[in-house]
Amino acid sequence: MTTQTNALQQIQFELKAPKSKNNDFGHYKYRNCEDILEAVKPLLNKHGATLIITDDVQQIGSVVVVTAKAIFTDADGKETTVTAHAGVDINKKGMDVAQTFGASSSYARKYALNGLFLIDDTKDYDSNEYHNQINNGVKQAQNQNTASSAQSTKTQKPKRTQAQLYNDALAAIKDATETHILDAAMKKFRGTTYEAGITNACRARADMMGWQSNPQVNNSTQQNNQMHS
Repeated sequence: MTTQTNALQQIQFELKAPKSKNNDFGHYKYRNCEDILEAVKPLLNKHGATLIITDDVQQIGSVVVVTAKAIFTDADGKETTVTAHAGVDINKKGMDVAQTFGASSSYARKYALNGLFLIDDTKDYDSNEYHNQINNGVKQAQNQNTASSAQSTKTQKPKRTQAQLYNDALAAIKDATETHILDAAMKKFRGTTYEAGITNACRARADMMGWQSNPQVNNSTQQNNQMHS
């Protein structure tokens, strides 16, 4: 039976984890943590060894750090442990808190495996999925900013004065073909200094159109007469 050192050395020698993924942004190939694990599983089984990877999160000063620990155990129960660290940027654009921790965990785990199995990764950059996620997040933020700007511009338009609304109401009353327009005008200006003018305009339009009964106009006329008597 091979010793722990021999088993680990043998796996380090036999392990082939090619950079099978392409990064369209940097135009290079890369491997991720999952690629290494898939390649090493048959070798672990072959040599009767096991591999366990754990994560530990701690704060060092103002920086949150994920520490990944790769524990290799041979058939005799002897362990070899390699650790790797990665900072967590919880304010990274395009990613929520869970995603930033997940990205840092994958990064730290990959480098722990690299150290354990002597894998050289001099060009380890983010994957296409990560870049796409960042770009989508930036686009979403830009869209939100554009929408907010448009909404802000819309809300910043000057409000029409009561006098302007009054003139608009008179024009609508003059051309009204249905009684609900008169009702809406009466309701809009009830209790204002323009109520009497609106009432007279509504009454004149109702008489012209032959609308003999308009409760709101009649009630308002009676109230105005009482106030001036």
